[in-house]
Amino acid sequence: MIVINGENKVFGRLSSEIAEKLLKYNEKVVVVNARKVIISGNYESIFERFFERTERGGKGNPRNNPKYPRYPDRLIKRGVRGMLPRNPRGALVLKNLIVHIDVPENFNKEIPASVKLKNMKYLTLEEISKRLGAKYSN
Repeated sequence: MIVINGENKVFGRLSSEIAEKLLKYNEKVVVVNARKVIISGNYESIFERFFERTERGGKGNPRNNPKYPRYPDRLIKRGVRGMLPRNPRGALVLKNLIVHIDVPENFNKEIPASVKLKNMKYLTLEEISKRLGAKYSN
C-alpha cells in the first residue's frame, strides 16, 4: 500500500503521480488530506471553471446530464480517472485508489511530510468544495 499526503500538492501533478503509481505498481494507493490539495491560478477563473462543470445541463431529461463531483475526495478521484487509459485495465486500477478528505486515525504514523509553499496564488479543494455547496464536517 502506498500512502500519499496531498497537503500543499498541485492537483494536476498529484493526479498524474497517482495514475502512474496505480498503473506501474498495481497496488493500493491511499491519498490523505484531500481537502488541502491546491489548484494554482487566479481565484475567479478557478472557481468559474469548476462551477461551470457542476452546473452543466442538457436539453432532455435532467437525470441524464453529466455529473461532476463537489467533494474534495471525489474531485481527486475524477482527476485521476481522466489520466488513466480508457480500457478495462484503467477501470480495474481505479478501484485500487482510496482517497480520504482528512487523515484517518490508522494512518497518522505513515504520512510523509508535506512541502512548503512559496508565494503564489492558489485555492484549496476545500475552499472550492465549500463554494460549490459541498456539506461535510472537518
